[in-house]
Amino acid sequence: MHKHVVIAGAGPAGLACARAITMEQPGADVLLLEAGRPYRHRPCPVDKGFACTGCAGVCNVVSGFGGSMHYGDGAKLSLLPSGRRLSDHFGSERASDLCAIAFDWLTAPLDLRPDILGQGLSAGAREAFASNGLSIREYPVAVLGESDLRRVIEGWHTQLTPAVELWHWSELVGAEPEGAGMSVAVRTADGVRHLHTDHLVLATGRRGVTSTARLLHQLGAEMTEPDISVGVRFEMAAGLLTAIGDEHPDLKITQLEHLENKTKTFCFCGGGNGGRVKFTNYGSAFGDPVITLDGHETTERVAGERPLAANFGLLCQVQGRGTARQARDSFLAIYRKLARGRPFTQTLGAFLHHRDDAGDWAGLRERLPFQPSVRDLATGRVDELFTGGEHTSLATGFERLMASILAHSSTPSTVADLHDQVIVIGPELEFLWERPQIDTGCRVPGLPVYTVGDAAGIAQGIVQAAMMGIAAGQAIARSRDLAGPMTAPRGSGLR
Repeated sequence: MHKHVVIAGAGPAGLACARAITMEQPGADVLLLEAGRPYRHRPCPVDKGFACTGCAGVCNVVSGFGGSMHYGDGAKLSLLPSGRRLSDHFGSERASDLCAIAFDWLTAPLDLRPDILGQGLSAGAREAFASNGLSIREYPVAVLGESDLRRVIEGWHTQLTPAVELWHWSELVGAEPEGAGMSVAVRTADGVRHLHTDHLVLATGRRGVTSTARLLHQLGAEMTEPDISVGVRFEMAAGLLTAIGDEHPDLKITQLEHLENKTKTFCFCGGGNGGRVKFTNYGSAFGDPVITLDGHETTERVAGERPLAANFGLLCQVQGRGTARQARDSFLAIYRKLARGRPFTQTLGAFLHHRDDAGDWAGLRERLPFQPSVRDLATGRVDELFTGGEHTSLATGFERLMASILAHSSTPSTVADLHDQVIVIGPELEFLWERPQIDTGCRVPGLPVYTVGDAAGIAQGIVQAAMMGIAAGQAIARSRDLAGPMTAPRGSGLR
């Protein structure tokens, strides 16, 4: 079997790549591989209050049509200068063009474009953060609620499936040069299938965090180790984060003075409806099974007897753990020892002061002044995940950040008042992807292979992934073998 283009991964990067190709070359024979399920069949048991089961080895939170755009959740579209390293990679003018196209495509299925927030913040917000040595990074952000995101995913599915061949439950497991193209192996429900393609696009996201790096190493790609960040997610009553979350839904901060190890916020979910903590089940990608955290914005949840929860992640660079691989393995080994590789929690006061919490998770959950967004937790010493330097960075960073948030909201509470009202859930991990050398078309030099989205290790985010997918798709569509009239039949099969 021969395909002009094979795209591994049907998340924002892969979908945008397929769309860019088929818009310029409607006759191109494009095969879109997706290891996960169709978009309507991605329930997460954790969302329903049950335990994380791994969903038969294919985590529904990060796998399936839509990728990180999980059907049933909300999402944030953060625009440049968020993901500013893409401006360095593409050049500022090209990056701006790609960002505009990505945002237009992502919101095209909506009747009304979403409001843009995150800019022109109030003087009160700036002053509250500046008084604690922090500056808010302002950039445009649009929040898609659950209904809006369903429309977006359905719109992309409707637009793309007549133009490409889409195989669900199909994962790229091997590739090697063959002539001017690539011979690829795809594991499907019916066994391994082999085919030839002129262009191979790796848009594998978190599902391929280790397998894609191994493949690129086997192909001889030049790779740079990542700067790994580790951290936790803080969950609290949504009202504590509403004031700043309504102004800047994707709050990121800059520390004004020089610090040896800075902290940064990640996946801030603090609007009026708060957000839910999500589990990312990596299965055996890192050896023994391991689950990490993510946060998803929501707009349509309904509170019960207690207020809804909001959350945000806080990260710092690893300290004293050796190389990137050694750091990752060291952190995960401690995590498995402390909590069997499953998310666990302790109160804020226990985390800050290195002590045990009294009682189990069921008792702690009932004492909290809000409804936790997940039930699949146990209590434990989250603070012991971190070296002394890492813990100091996270504790100091949280205290300064939360003091700013409370000051801005005019809440009479202090951080000390929150010790039994906030839970710390671990762990968060960021930038686990090795970074391959790629050109401005996202192509690996010397190979008809393109790496886009999270797999490229440059910038994270839905818009940023789509930007890279568009860049690769345009480069492929304008390549010598695809330029001009295409006569090959288009695939339309769904598997």
